[in-house]
Amino acid sequence: MKKSILRQLLMLSKRILYAFAFQLFFVSLLLANDGKAQRKTIDEVFVTVNQEQTKLPKIFSIIENQTKFKFTYNNGKVDLDQKVDLNVQNENLYEVLTKLVHQTGLSFIQINENIHVRPIDYQNEKVRIQLEEEDKEITGVVADASGLPLPGVTILKKGTTIGTVTDLDGSYSIEADAGDVLIFSFVGFSTQEVTVGNSSSLNVQLSDDTKSLEEVVVIGYGAVKKSDLTGSVSSVKATEIQQTPITSIDQGLVGRASGVMVTQTSGMPGAVASIRIRGSSSLQGGNEPLYVIDGFPVYSGSGYGQTGGNARMSGLATINPADIESIEILKDASATAIYGARAANGVVLITTKSGKEGKDQITFDAYYGVQNVAKKIDVMNAYEYATLVNEAYTNDGLNPVYDSSKMAELQANPKGTDWQDEIFRSAPIQNYQLSFSGGDKKTNYSISGNYFNQEGVIINSGFKRYSARINLTRDISDKFRVGTNVNISRTDSRAVPTDAGGTGGVVTGAMKFNPVLPVYSDEALGVYTQVNSPGLIYPNPVASAKEQVRESAMTRVLGNLYGEWEFIPDLTAKVSIGTDLTNTKFDTFIPSNIFESGGIAVARINGGYTTNWLNENTLNWNKKLNDDHSFSVLGGITFQKNFFEGFGASSQNYVNNVLEENSLGSGSTYNQPSSSKTEWSLVSYLGRVSYNMKERYLLSLNGRIDGSSRFGDNNKYAFFPSGALAWRVIEEDFMKGSRVFSNLKTRVSYGVTGNQEIGLFNSLPTLSNTTYTLGRNLVTGFFPNSIPNPDLKWEKTGQFDFGLDFGFFDERLRFTADYYLKKTTDLIYDVSVPYVSGFASSLQNIGSMQNKGVELMIEADIVAKAEFRWTSSFNISFNKNKIIELGGEQYKDVGTNDGHLKTGSVHRLVVGQPIGLFYGYVTDGIIQNSEELAAGPVGPTNWIGGRRYKDISGPNGVPDGLVNATYDRQIIGDPNPDFYGGFTNTFSYKGFELNVFTQFSKGGDIFNYNEMELLLPSGGQNVYQKLVDRWTPSNPSAIYPVATTNRSAVFSDAFIHDGSYAKIKTLTLGYTFPYSDSKVLSGMKIYATGQNLLTFTNYTGYDPEVSYRGASNLELGEDFGGYPQSRTFMVGVKLNIQ
Repeated sequence: MKKSILRQLLMLSKRILYAFAFQLFFVSLLLANDGKAQRKTIDEVFVTVNQEQTKLPKIFSIIENQTKFKFTYNNGKVDLDQKVDLNVQNENLYEVLTKLVHQTGLSFIQINENIHVRPIDYQNEKVRIQLEEEDKEITGVVADASGLPLPGVTILKKGTTIGTVTDLDGSYSIEADAGDVLIFSFVGFSTQEVTVGNSSSLNVQLSDDTKSLEEVVVIGYGAVKKSDLTGSVSSVKATEIQQTPITSIDQGLVGRASGVMVTQTSGMPGAVASIRIRGSSSLQGGNEPLYVIDGFPVYSGSGYGQTGGNARMSGLATINPADIESIEILKDASATAIYGARAANGVVLITTKSGKEGKDQITFDAYYGVQNVAKKIDVMNAYEYATLVNEAYTNDGLNPVYDSSKMAELQANPKGTDWQDEIFRSAPIQNYQLSFSGGDKKTNYSISGNYFNQEGVIINSGFKRYSARINLTRDISDKFRVGTNVNISRTDSRAVPTDAGGTGGVVTGAMKFNPVLPVYSDEALGVYTQVNSPGLIYPNPVASAKEQVRESAMTRVLGNLYGEWEFIPDLTAKVSIGTDLTNTKFDTFIPSNIFESGGIAVARINGGYTTNWLNENTLNWNKKLNDDHSFSVLGGITFQKNFFEGFGASSQNYVNNVLEENSLGSGSTYNQPSSSKTEWSLVSYLGRVSYNMKERYLLSLNGRIDGSSRFGDNNKYAFFPSGALAWRVIEEDFMKGSRVFSNLKTRVSYGVTGNQEIGLFNSLPTLSNTTYTLGRNLVTGFFPNSIPNPDLKWEKTGQFDFGLDFGFFDERLRFTADYYLKKTTDLIYDVSVPYVSGFASSLQNIGSMQNKGVELMIEADIVAKAEFRWTSSFNISFNKNKIIELGGEQYKDVGTNDGHLKTGSVHRLVVGQPIGLFYGYVTDGIIQNSEELAAGPVGPTNWIGGRRYKDISGPNGVPDGLVNATYDRQIIGDPNPDFYGGFTNTFSYKGFELNVFTQFSKGGDIFNYNEMELLLPSGGQNVYQKLVDRWTPSNPSAIYPVATTNRSAVFSDAFIHDGSYAKIKTLTLGYTFPYSDSKVLSGMKIYATGQNLLTFTNYTGYDPEVSYRGASNLELGEDFGGYPQSRTFMVGVKLNIQ
């Protein structure tokens, strides 16, 4: 292989493939200049062709095989379906092409070894050759920002018609003199003007130009030009996320697209992110979008695996982000309705890289970095804490815990054990990627392998991925194509118990564990201090993290095989068969030497096998009737079936901890094993009609009928339609010649989509098993587990969207705005039923909810010089959520009922208000003396120095002197943000590039559960360091309550905080080395990246991106013991090997 091995890498994307053909059309406007006197022209070359009624591509191929010439053309401008008769014997190519002119109405222009084909519409030229005298031969290579050579770039000597194009190696030669200006242009890249100097060598790098209206955007079951979009679709560049230290694709979408709120709720390596597209649409069902990977819809739930809490592993972590070519996010019903019952929460289309025609390419990309926890919580040291404990005990008439000698010892060495330092660490992260791609006229391939290893910033946690991918296409004939794409991966996760709150999480424990106590009671023997003392019993967080085994493993094969057949002109049939096979295994071992085991080691193994089959069959008719009218019609039927088999086994009471969970038989006590089996199926009929009139007026109609096994017998099927209109105002005659507008389009759409993520058997009468003692025997029996509901159906979301797309000053400034209004009806929720039924609730379709908002996206090329470029992208989204109906009720208290909060559930659903509101007490200062105590009201912390709470109401509707959960709570916070977005700036100077990405969110209240615990000066756990300024008789102005052993956790507005923030999420500085004649490398880039560098917020927790309750949509904005996010610094290198 020669130095041009990697010349086709950029051709991996659809955008560049189309841009290449498009650019070759425009280069035909140039008069070719050939500076090599030895080069033959088309009137000096002779060919023989004998063909009857043959399409043009075959004619071109015959000529190419007999000559050194290559034909180039724009598929959209040249009618390749024309059939011609051509019978010539050893005739010069100029005359042969002239014969084709008369039959086709096309012109042919020779530029170097390329023959450019286009309609005759410029100076009536038909077949043309132009050779001029040499000035000086300038040679060089044109490459992209990463150093990969670009084929098909147009080079024009400014002020003349002299020009050329780069060949497949990105190399070129042109005659020019010192002082001449060369213009380098290629659709999809920014045009550059470069002045020729004294050197005869001139290498140029072009930067991406995202403004192209010819860019191809992937939509459901197809692709369209960006200019022809009728729906609301956001695109995220794969390059934006591939040089950041992320485990999975969902993490990389943070702040990148308008209308898409991504919250990285846990810093656990590989943890799933929470994604909401245009707000929350369901109370109890799923709210995550549907992910479609290379046409295969995959499970979009809240992840898998066991992390010891509510954080879950992301199923998308099995896909290597470096394999991604494009990401499209479908937001409005016009774009999503083609996915029917699974599209109410939006759709994320992920397309992986494929090979393109050209020589083989080899790319190696690697990075290595170090992670540290971005922030620590400031808690008391040992001396401060011991002082607090003694004070709390003394205030309650008890003897001090620490005597004077111990206090003197602590005063001399006040730090004690910093438990956060004990569980946190500097953790490495590394990634290695090797890929091969290429192809010829019939076969294209892309193969990659990846190893990723991220250690967690908490000891004994981490994530590994081994993956391989192959994408392959083969043209069996000019009418029949087959292809396959397969991803094979293995992921391994080691977790620690976090997000568990209470006494179960190591992060909670590290904040609250007594700093006076050491990690080991006997370090020489490795004997841990078992529990917190005095006060509340918390397990040693170091022991919990180090000694427990919580491992998750997934082996996954995701792929499909497809065939496409154009069996009659313009009508193509496609059949695909795919499968998603997963094998998951979860291992747990709690050794006998830590508190959680109770002295008896416990081992568990759980696992499961999932088989997900998909068959899709579509017909696609694309017809251009004439220059003014074109149609595209899609119809299809799909079948999907999912099987799952699970198992579980456990034992306990091991002789020692050596074998851990690897030998369940070593336990002396066996627990009853378990197994399960589930399945679901979906059959669908889909269709789409698109109409384009004069490239100005666009119409799209979509529909899908879904039949699902998940729903009741009376509602198995439903129809989900949508329609959209778009008007390209810029194409109207009155807009021609505008110096300001380069694009102006309006869009309007309406449609209905569904949500089927409500479980598998909720419409059926299910049974559960139990045991019962009958006589002297223990027997197993079954009992009804739920009330059947044959009328249960999917939630439906109707959505209206109005959008505007603007382009100004030759697309230097681009602006997109959307207004949407969507209403979800038939919300699924557990409704209370009379106890005489034998059940507490029944799942029913009872309510409705609304989201409305505005999305804005602004992109600008602020500076666009040859050597310096500055581009910016800014998006911001406003969403207002409102509950419209709750089955006739005005409110519902929802979520987990944490009894020690003295309030019951902390969230309330209220008709006319947003989802997830916080509902609790309102604080009213500190009780200062006995007079204030006697005056009341009587509340949960009724002592001098305790918090006073407002007496809002009573049984008779007026304050009654008592503060209790029934009458004296009110709405105290809203976890939904006012707006959110992202801001990206990219600066390029010669080979250097600096990219700065900022993420922001305004509003969104947070219940800091950690703070509620850490502001309890009870002497039973560590607290915030700021509690040194607590209430005492001599410090009555303090805002924090008195030290007391009486635990007084009360959920109130004191712990609700504004979650607004702005983050410098990523900063990357890279340098791409100029193209060289190296026999080993055709390109090299080095880069350094920082992630989570700075966070600007008033929130006092680890991070304002929180969700203690995981994916629950009813309990948003809670922060309790979550795995903190890390700050990462890494360096990387990308090599293009030849």
